[in-house]
Amino acid sequence: MKKLLSVMLVLALCGGLMTGCGKKEPYADLDLSEYIELPDYNKFETKEPSVSVTEEDIAKKIDENLKAASTTKKVEEGTVDKGDTVVVAFDGRLLDGTKVSGMQSDGSTITLGSGQMIPGFEEGIYGAEIGKTFEINVTFPDPYDNNKDLSGQEAIFEITVLSKTETVVPELNEEFVKNNSDYKTVDEYKDAIAKSLEEEAYNKALDEIKYELYSKIVDGTKVKKYPEDKVSDEYEAVVESYKQAAKSSGVEWEDYLKDNLEMTQKEFEDEAKLYAQEIIKQEMIVYLISQKEDIEVSDEEYEQQLNSMLEASQFEDEKAFKDYTGMSLEEYAETYKLDRDMLLTKELDVIYERLIDNMNK
Repeated sequence: MKKLLSVMLVLALCGGLMTGCGKKEPYADLDLSEYIELPDYNKFETKEPSVSVTEEDIAKKIDENLKAASTTKKVEEGTVDKGDTVVVAFDGRLLDGTKVSGMQSDGSTITLGSGQMIPGFEEGIYGAEIGKTFEINVTFPDPYDNNKDLSGQEAIFEITVLSKTETVVPELNEEFVKNNSDYKTVDEYKDAIAKSLEEEAYNKALDEIKYELYSKIVDGTKVKKYPEDKVSDEYEAVVESYKQAAKSSGVEWEDYLKDNLEMTQKEFEDEAKLYAQEIIKQEMIVYLISQKEDIEVSDEEYEQQLNSMLEASQFEDEKAFKDYTGMSLEEYAETYKLDRDMLLTKELDVIYERLIDNMNK
């Protein structure tokens, strides 16, 4: 659990969660060098990303794009099978000829094999020819909650498959390329896909390298003492977040501890204290490096990131964002410490580029 908490903390700080306290430096009143000792990260070893994209990777991505551009069409001939979405008309009766409401339809859409009908009904349609009428025998489940009177009853259904929906995947040709990209030829399109995949792989590898770099900084940092007021505040926030989770789940706190966290109250308190200490440690690291490297987040950069967050959230506007989250965009950024993570990103960029420059000298 302790190791898991530490990993989660590093991921939270490095994983782009945009998580500090708005634009105000929360440790401005402290001499952080009295609390932590940073390692000499300028002597760390690192590496440049090395990535490659195969023809298989390109083909897979193109196949995904083709499927994403698929269309559907109505088919009124041929046969149907499991997995097909079909429209069927049916007329059912019990073995004694009794007809019951709900056992008839002029056109119901069913995906064969989905289990949306009673057992045996969909299976009885497998292999049927569109337009031809046939009969199947089925038995209603017992109990049958939709109609208790039908529980366990045997029935006969007269069925006609009216049509099925067929997915049409486009071919990779110049028409597709022109209609679905900014390119004109298939070769240009493939080259663009390859370049995009290379950039994606490079950026992912670079993020992993920087994550490793930050982890080394965290592991190499010595804590001389903790600012107890900040640890206490963080501890209370951690406890409150878990108790709120229990409340939202409709579970009593004692039961949540036992069943969800599998911990005693004492074990939880100990872990929450360690978690709070690790959060404060990593925050002190971020702000001490910013002082040492003279790095800051400008108001313009902060505002741009806020706008990017809104765009990435896919909400129409800030009002829609607030209606869903219960917080304004600014409040959300402050709660989840946007400026701290922006600061860390800039720090890792600077440190990483310096290490690469030193390696190449």
